[in-house]
Amino acid sequence: MAESDSKLSGVNICAVKPTSKLQLDENIAAYLENRHLVRDKHIVACQNDKIERIVTNYVIAKQILSNMRWQDKLLYKHVCSTWLSAINALRKEQLCPVDFSIKQGHIKQSSTFSNEPLAVFTFMNVTEFPKTISCKNTSPCCCDPPCGKDHLVIDAIHKLSTAPKECMMGVKALYVAYMPLPNSNTKENTLTSTQCSLSSFTGGIFIPVIPNVKFNMINLKDYKQMKQQFYTAVDDIVKDNIIKGLLVFVTDKHLLNSVEDVVFFNHVKEVQPDIPYAMGGCICEDTVCDSNDINHLVSDTSGDAVSDNLISIGIFTIPKNTVNESNFDMFSLIIESSEWDKQKIHLSLTQFSKSVPRFEHSVCFKLACIGRDRKHKFEQDTFRSVFPDTPLVGCYGNGELGIDHPAKPLPEKPKRLRRSVGPHFGIIYSYSTVFVYMGWGKITLPSTLPKT
Repeated sequence: MAESDSKLSGVNICAVKPTSKLQLDENIAAYLENRHLVRDKHIVACQNDKIERIVTNYVIAKQILSNMRWQDKLLYKHVCSTWLSAINALRKEQLCPVDFSIKQGHIKQSSTFSNEPLAVFTFMNVTEFPKTISCKNTSPCCCDPPCGKDHLVIDAIHKLSTAPKECMMGVKALYVAYMPLPNSNTKENTLTSTQCSLSSFTGGIFIPVIPNVKFNMINLKDYKQMKQQFYTAVDDIVKDNIIKGLLVFVTDKHLLNSVEDVVFFNHVKEVQPDIPYAMGGCICEDTVCDSNDINHLVSDTSGDAVSDNLISIGIFTIPKNTVNESNFDMFSLIIESSEWDKQKIHLSLTQFSKSVPRFEHSVCFKLACIGRDRKHKFEQDTFRSVFPDTPLVGCYGNGELGIDHPAKPLPEKPKRLRRSVGPHFGIIYSYSTVFVYMGWGKITLPSTLPKT
């Protein structure tokens, strides 16, 4: 990419590896390290009585704070009890998810990252993954003041959205799915098929902290120990929590010699046999799940750096014996290889939309097979028609993982599958699409189909 072609409004992307690792803002770092920070800043003279009236006025303070970054709110909640109350109130009010995208160097967000993140999912195609982004041209800027250097795109997303928290899951895939709401300022970057995402692209979703909901990340890096590590992690989670859903990404470094390689995911069903849960996933190129992964990618100078993650899992839970005050829930639908014609696809998505409640806030993850390319646009257009208020993100892989929740009724006759031998152990699928629907907040429309 020529230098003159790479400079676009908002951001400058380069085709070389970065020379600088992003650091936390100095005020945030000082707060976390509990140390005094001396800053060389010009102090503007103000009338103390006016300042006092503003900072102690709950309505004014809340309006000001509502536009602040969630990282800054970490500090501002210590200013006074009024500001703490305003920030606690905003945490319960600013629950809307934020979708974001980077295309041809231009960053767009449907809104600001104003609330603390519960989880951030970032999907990058293979041409976007190794690229860098110019600090001085980003908005909001990655560094204060701008350092003038280039940073890895995944590093910039981590800094802007989640740092200092470790709650971002980055997925590298051949192609990305991205479908914001029709009235969003990010809608122009909508991707509806693999052909739409041949150029460099990043799409993601920012999920704010939801009361009483936890996000757990499990990164399995050792083939010999992965089953036991998964069992141990899940057993620990379900001591005090209920698993509502899993998002699973198997990297191509973990070659599936047999379906038994991932059948251990059924352990979730064993530890909560009477509680249904959602699950979706796919086989992808790589995952980036914490600062160590990012540091490894940044320090590599070959341009071919990969993480050592074999399987990365995101698990959403709610506590046991506690009222689900946020109405948080997750559901998943598998459109199998046998559901190839448009009528069957439309029927599956329509029935799914009627069998799950609609929420004030929601997101959907689409994990699909590249081989269904001729159907992806129709699937997403159908999804939008039955879920008009839900942004969609995801990626395309070479094998899908999923569970139908709510469970589909058993067919009267055995299916004649197309192009695939079908599901294995209720987890692995081929030539399929898995939708994982997540909702929270007020229920705007209950499910209209009877439970099976």
